[in-house]
Amino acid sequence: MSIAHVRTAFERWHAAASAGLDLIDAVTSITAPDCVVHLQNGESGPRENAQAQSIQARALYPDLSLEIEHVITGEDRLLVQLTMSGTPSLVFRIARGRRLFLANGAVIARINDRAEIAEMWPYINPGAMLVFPPRSHPPVPPLADSVPGTEENANAVARQWMRATTGPEFLERILASALPECIVHATNSDVGSTTLVEEHFRIIQSAFADLTVSFEPGFVVGDRLIMQFTFDGTQRGWLGIAPPSGSRVQSTGAIVARVTNNERVQEMWVYLAPGMGLIFPRRDR
Repeated sequence: MSIAHVRTAFERWHAAASAGLDLIDAVTSITAPDCVVHLQNGESGPRENAQAQSIQARALYPDLSLEIEHVITGEDRLLVQLTMSGTPSLVFRIARGRRLFLANGAVIARINDRAEIAEMWPYINPGAMLVFPPRSHPPVPPLADSVPGTEENANAVARQWMRATTGPEFLERILASALPECIVHATNSDVGSTTLVEEHFRIIQSAFADLTVSFEPGFVVGDRLIMQFTFDGTQRGWLGIAPPSGSRVQSTGAIVARVTNNERVQEMWVYLAPGMGLIFPRRDR
C-alpha cells in the first residue's frame, strides 16, 4: 500500500465524474466488489446498501448536486470534502419550497493495493439544514498566524477527544482544544466561531439527553487530524423538525481539524447527521 494508490483512486474517481457521472455514481465505479460501507445511521454493509440510500436521497432531492472542495490523501486513506445543494421534492412535503445551499459533506475511504475503495464512510447529509437552520454564509475569515502542528501534536488532541464517552464530555473536550479564534465550518455550511459547535450540540443534546459517543481511531495527514465517531441515544425531544419518537438511534460523524504546534485547533470542519437514524432506521435492530 502506498500514497500512490490513494492518489490513483482519486484520479480515477475524478475522471469518471469528468466523463459525465455525478460524484455519487462516480465513486461507485472505483469501489471494490466486497467494499464495506459504514452508513450514517450506524449500519455497515455492502455497497448496495449505500446505493439504496442514494436512490432515496434522489427521491427527496432530485437535483442534488455535489462539488469537491478539498482532497486529503494519506498512506491508505482518502478524504474528499464536499459541498452540496438541492431543492426538496414534493415527496418531502415538510420541506417543500426550501432550498439548500452549500451544505457540507465528506467521504472517507480506505484504499486497497488495486487503487479501489475497500471501505468507505460517507458523511453526506443534505437534511442538516432542516435540523440546524443556517444563519448566514459569510466568506471564510483568514486564519491567525500560527505554526502548523505535527503528527505528534495532532495525536495529542485526538487522545484528549477520545476520553469523552458522553455528549457533554464530547462538547467540552472539543471546545477546550480550540483556540479562541478557531474557525468552524458547520454541517449546514455556516462559518463562524466555536459558538456554532455549541449551538448544534445543544440541539442534539436536547433531543438525546442520554447521548453517548464512541470514537474510531483517528488518522493524521500533515497538520490535519481526522476523527470519526458514533453517537447513540434515545430521542426524547425535538430534533429540528422531527418530534420525539422514543426511538434509540445511532448516527455517525466526523471532525477534520487543523492543529497547531501548541496542540490547539485553529480550524475545524464538523460533519453531523443526528437525524439519519430516524430517517433510515438500522435493519439489524
